[in-house]
Amino acid sequence: MTGLLRRLATALRNRRRARAEWAMRELKVRYHTFRILLDNNERALELINVLEAVLAAGPEGVEAEGPAMVDQVEELLAVTYELTDGLNRLSGGGHGALYGLHSRLSQTVGQAMAEMKATAADGPSCVFLDHLTPAMAAQAGGKAANLAALRRAGLPVPDGFCVPAFVCRRFLDRAGLTRKIRRILNDLGDDADNGRIDEVSTAVAEMVLAAPLPGELARDLGEAFDRLAGHDGATVSARSSALVEDRPGASFAGQFTSKLNLTTAGALLDAYKAIVAANFGPRPLAYRLHLGLPPADFGMAVLVQRMVPARAAGVLFTVDPARPGDGRMLVSAVPGLGTLAVGGEAPADVYHPSRDDTADVEPNVARKTVRQIMDPDGGLVLEDVPEAERDLPVLDPGQVAELARLGLRSESLLGGPQDLEWGLDAEGGLHVLQSRPLHVAARSAGATASRRGSMLLEGGVCASPGRSVGRVHVVRGREDLPGRDDVDAPLVLVMHQSLVDAARRLPGQAGVVVDLGNPADHLSSVARELGVPMLTGTGRATEVLEHGRWVVLDADRVEVLEAPQEAWEDAASRPGRAARPPADIAVQALPPGLQRLHEFVVPLHLTDAYGPTFSMAECSSLHDLVRFIHEKAVLTMFDAGDEIMDEAGVLLRRLVVDLPLHFLLIDVGGGIVPDSTGRDVRPVEVISAPFQALFQGLTTPGLRWKAPPALTSPGGLFSRSLLDARGARPVGSFNYGLVSRDYMNLNARLDFHFVLIDAVCGPNTRENAIRFRFKGGGTSQVQRERRARCVALILRAHDFMADQRGDLVTASLTGAGQDDVAERLAVLGRLLGFSRLLDAAMTDDDMPERMAQAFQDGDYGLEELLAENAAD
Repeated sequence: MTGLLRRLATALRNRRRARAEWAMRELKVRYHTFRILLDNNERALELINVLEAVLAAGPEGVEAEGPAMVDQVEELLAVTYELTDGLNRLSGGGHGALYGLHSRLSQTVGQAMAEMKATAADGPSCVFLDHLTPAMAAQAGGKAANLAALRRAGLPVPDGFCVPAFVCRRFLDRAGLTRKIRRILNDLGDDADNGRIDEVSTAVAEMVLAAPLPGELARDLGEAFDRLAGHDGATVSARSSALVEDRPGASFAGQFTSKLNLTTAGALLDAYKAIVAANFGPRPLAYRLHLGLPPADFGMAVLVQRMVPARAAGVLFTVDPARPGDGRMLVSAVPGLGTLAVGGEAPADVYHPSRDDTADVEPNVARKTVRQIMDPDGGLVLEDVPEAERDLPVLDPGQVAELARLGLRSESLLGGPQDLEWGLDAEGGLHVLQSRPLHVAARSAGATASRRGSMLLEGGVCASPGRSVGRVHVVRGREDLPGRDDVDAPLVLVMHQSLVDAARRLPGQAGVVVDLGNPADHLSSVARELGVPMLTGTGRATEVLEHGRWVVLDADRVEVLEAPQEAWEDAASRPGRAARPPADIAVQALPPGLQRLHEFVVPLHLTDAYGPTFSMAECSSLHDLVRFIHEKAVLTMFDAGDEIMDEAGVLLRRLVVDLPLHFLLIDVGGGIVPDSTGRDVRPVEVISAPFQALFQGLTTPGLRWKAPPALTSPGGLFSRSLLDARGARPVGSFNYGLVSRDYMNLNARLDFHFVLIDAVCGPNTRENAIRFRFKGGGTSQVQRERRARCVALILRAHDFMADQRGDLVTASLTGAGQDDVAERLAVLGRLLGFSRLLDAAMTDDDMPERMAQAFQDGDYGLEELLAENAAD
């Protein structure tokens, strides 16, 4: 009998050992699968980022990338399959339906790729200003891009559209003129004084004017004209927006052609060809040769806008070029249209408003004799100014002051002194017709001040290009996100970390600034889709940018400046503020094949991980699939799984620590020193970076680990402890933890509440993250919720995104450097010691804030708070 018992005991031990070894393998496989999944998630976001940039460049960008883009799409499909498979391995097949979703998306993307190859050369002929994002500026030209930026910010810019530069190239290619023009112009050599320039220019112009427009271009221009003119029969203007005008030190000002007061679609078609032909006029050709530029430049975009039937118009220089240091602007104004003011062909009133006090105006009124107006049959005509009006000022002081404020706003948005053309309609409304950089002396103090203002923040990475102005809105948690309808001004959202939930609030906002994060994260992708300027990785934006302050966000120069208060203080509720374009603006500006590819790769619809729409059924793009898998993988890993840990019992290492904490640890890769022996392990032998950071916080002097807080009433806790032994994991039971060199997952029962911590703390900033969950307590629901509020307040004060629902607190920190993650894990360690049994002390609604402040003050034992109560 003894031998039988011995054999049974041995068999039982062997069975337990086998089960433990199985559980260990399962845990290690889960861990390594998770880490591979994180790597694949990062690569997928990088590929989406690259493809988004290529698509934003339009047909020419796609053509330039060629086979590389095909390879990138194929790699993205492969990586997203690995993500799908990784989540199912991690969850034991819990998301099998994702395989079907991935297959359907792969087929759709493949079809879009085939359609793209067939239609890549057929990009859109017309892009309206409301759909023209900063990423399209390279094809729209600076003139159109600037006006689009001003219109998006709410400045009174007449509606219009741009015919991109690649349309000019496509027109000339299909007419068989590209090679002919290049050959003719190359024969000029590089002599700017070549006597044949006029002859050659005339020959090229005749060729362009005689060429028929492609049928689809003529159709698109006609449809865009009808949409722009509307039912009121408005007329339009057509102006050059040549790419060469954007070169530093080469303005080409006044060297191209403008056509005004076009009354029919046919007139617009003729005007388009005339502007393309003028690109090769004698003056532009001589200017290019003088600057050493190639004469054969086909980068001519055209800007078409509704005409403003102006009763007065003119030019505003936001810095007086003649006296750039005196702090004043220069305004010239003429009656009628502004052509006479621009050309200097007639006397103009001159005003010198102060930059600092726009109501301070110095007028100089001229005698006006003629004005140019719109001819009802098209074009312009001159007429005499009535005798009674010749000596009257064109503008009153209020109009000059408003014009000066528009100039300052344009500076803020466009990044420097501006040469601004304006018009005043019959009702007294001002319109911005053009705004381009004003070249002034480099040493001008006035020019420097106007461009830069007061520097508030410098540095970081441009996640979405552009420049905007808005009021700072600091977001420390999801509850701080602005509502859709309760905002009276464009906001610059300032966050410590890149919160994906903020994506649903981006439409209509001026910009985003984030301390942490990177340009490949989800929020950055959404910002680029919407054309919202965004800076990431600034490090300290939440510290230095004051809530409610008006700022200029210049993502291109990676800086935030103070906005001139005198220009923006009245802008909060201005009725003319333009609505932000819809989320599909980038898609609207792409040809059909590229639209479909963009549609099924780039957009992110799953932005609210806590909302009812965060489900597989809502995944309609590869980006959605990546986001869904990442969130579910984290949650799967976050839920450590007591059953598997229990099975691994005999191989778990018991943490020996002089604290009322009972942890069983498992090393899944470099988390415990290799030569440690025995089942017990001391904290010094746990070399996991996140564990060491947490342990540093756990052992902070002053924490009351071995006694309840002095303010605690023990009655309720005592009665709860009598029943607790019936629970699944009673007080005093062991807690579980997975550790590796840079990873930790803890699932703990501390007193009467539960805590889960999942953290990556290593050199790869994009992988680094902390996920935290806190729930429960030993008292009433009200007191537990008060403690949860206290925990959430403490977490937000330390840059976590924290959400409280009842007595449940969830928090996260992502995209931080290794030192920052370690510091926040130490905070969590202190919080675990500080918060134990604290719900019993939550006797009134003021306690959460008071105790959160005590934590911030380092009063972990609450002695000072106890002294305050005694004094009261």
